[in-house]
Amino acid sequence: MSKTSGTLHFLFPVHGDVMVGEADGVWVDGGLKITAVIEGGGAERLTVNGRPAHKGTDGSFSAEVLLDGRFNRLEAVNPDSGEKQAITVFVFRKAYRKYRFTVDDFILAFRDLNEHRGDYASIFDNPYLKVFRDAHDRYGSKVHINAFYETDDGAFNLSMMTDRFREEFTANADWLSFSFHARREHPDLPYRGKGYEEVKRDCLLVTNELRRIVGEPALRNTTTLHWGESTVYGTRALRAMGYRALCGYLTFCRGEDYYREVYENGQPIVSHHLNREQVAHAEHRCFWVDTEEDVVFAKLHMILNAGDLTADRVEAYLDDLITRPAESGFIQMVIHEQYFYPDYVAYEPDYRDRILTMAKWMQEHGYESVSLSDIIEETEGPAL
Repeated sequence: MSKTSGTLHFLFPVHGDVMVGEADGVWVDGGLKITAVIEGGGAERLTVNGRPAHKGTDGSFSAEVLLDGRFNRLEAVNPDSGEKQAITVFVFRKAYRKYRFTVDDFILAFRDLNEHRGDYASIFDNPYLKVFRDAHDRYGSKVHINAFYETDDGAFNLSMMTDRFREEFTANADWLSFSFHARREHPDLPYRGKGYEEVKRDCLLVTNELRRIVGEPALRNTTTLHWGESTVYGTRALRAMGYRALCGYLTFCRGEDYYREVYENGQPIVSHHLNREQVAHAEHRCFWVDTEEDVVFAKLHMILNAGDLTADRVEAYLDDLITRPAESGFIQMVIHEQYFYPDYVAYEPDYRDRILTMAKWMQEHGYESVSLSDIIEETEGPAL
C-alpha cells in the first residue's frame, strides 16, 4: 500500500481493497464496473489492463475497469517507460446493503443458563438472549456472539457450562452464532505483544467448549479478538485455527478519555496488527484484505453501548453513516454484554431499546441481516 515517489501508484482501489457492489461501482453484464484512479509518476500515457487511461489536469489517470470475479488483477503500465504496477482487488457480491450485528465480552448469559438449567425450558428464558430473539422475530436480525472462557472472578468458566441446550442452539444457528473472543475480560489488551502460542491456547480453550455447548453448526470462522489488538503472530494463530475474517474499529485514538487510558493519541485502536497506513485506509472502507496474512479485515462502524449514544440517537447516527457510501455499503455494529446488567458500573437501562431501534432502522432502510461468514464464502469461491 505504500507509495513510492516518481512511480505509478494506484489511488483507488488500492491493493487488498474490497468492492462492495453499488457502493463502489455499477453492475453491468459480466461484472462490476469501477473507475480506477492512478497517480502517473510523470507519465504522459498509461494503460490499465491493456486499455488507455485518461489523464486529468492534475496528472493522475482514470480508467473504467470491469471486475468479473472475486479476485481481480489490475495492472497499470507506462507504455513509454515500461514501468508497471499491479494490485489485487476483491469483489464481495453479496455484501451490498447488508449488515452484521455482534456481541463482545459474552459469558454472563451462559452462567445464567447454567444456573437455571433445571428451570429454563428454553435458552430464550434467559433475559439477555431473549432480546436477540425479539430482534430476530420482529426485524429478521441475526446476531454473532464472541465469547469469553471465564468470568473475571474465575467462579464460572465454559467447562462448567451445561450442554443441555445444545440442540436448541443448533436449531437457531442460522441467526445465532458464536466464536472465540478471549479468556476473560481483564486484563485490558490481553494479546498486545503476545505471540502465536498464547492466542492459539486461549482460542482452543474457548472453541472446544463452544463446540460442546452450542454445537458445530453455531460456530463461525469470523471474530473480533478482545480489544482487537494482536501481533501478526497472534493473527497467524487465528488464521491457522480457521478464522478467515477479523473485525475491528480500524480507527485511531483521537483523545477520547476512555481510550487514552491504554492508547497514545493517534495510535491505531482495535485494529489487530495493522499499521497506521493500513488503518488510515481501512477506516473509510467496509473491508480490506491483508493478502500477506490471508485475512479479511472488516470495519465495525458503530458501538451500540457507547457512552455518548442513547436509544433515541441511534437513528440519527445511522442516518449520518449512510451519507458515506464507501463506508456504509456493508454496516457492522457491536455491543458488549455487561452493559445489559443493572449491577454493572456502566449499566445502560435502554440497552434493549438500542438493539431494537437499530434492527428496525435497518429493516426500514432495506438492509438485510447476514452472517459475515456467508459474505466471505460466496458461491464464486473462497474469500482468499
